[in-house]
Amino acid sequence: MPIVLLIRHGETEWNRSGRVMGDQPIPLNPTGEAQARTCAGILSRTPIAAIYTSPVLRAAQTAEILRGAQEIPLHQVPGLSEIGVGNWINRYWHEFADDPAKREWYTHPDRARPSGGETLREVQQRAVAAVEQALAPVHDTPVVIVSHGDVIRAILAHYLRLDLAIIRQARIDHVAVSGLDLTGAAAQLLFLNHRPGLETLL
Repeated sequence: MPIVLLIRHGETEWNRSGRVMGDQPIPLNPTGEAQARTCAGILSRTPIAAIYTSPVLRAAQTAEILRGAQEIPLHQVPGLSEIGVGNWINRYWHEFADDPAKREWYTHPDRARPSGGETLREVQQRAVAAVEQALAPVHDTPVVIVSHGDVIRAILAHYLRLDLAIIRQARIDHVAVSGLDLTGAAAQLLFLNHRPGLETLL
């Protein structure tokens, strides 16, 4: 298996306002587009075998910007979609800070389930299956996965054999890149949450 580059989608206005999007077709805002263009500049100097993206609009837009003018195969993969948030959708995160399911979301993400939504364990199962399918063809060059923060955390937890509650503490910023080397018997974390264009450490 090759090196896998996991990239979160760019910023949207709903991200900025703290509103729950779920899989709704919310587009990137100008900041999100600029973030993706900055990352695309790095990828243009990196050999890429293919890009696999969540079909959710903000991720698909990010993937298109990342590909740019390069002739890289781009595939939308339902298994990489945003976590199902059920009846949290369209609400603001601060509105249900005291919701027991919201508190459990951080303490026991493997079993916490928004009403009508998914657990992070269920997300992990479908996301890892999507990654394995993407990697089934033999790739000698890196593969890019464009998805969402919790989906990326779940993928990292699987390959690094980490508890889902622990990986929830990993920060995954917009269009930040995390790298996994899957060529050996055990996965190696090459870098986590690298933000292209970073000018300061904090």
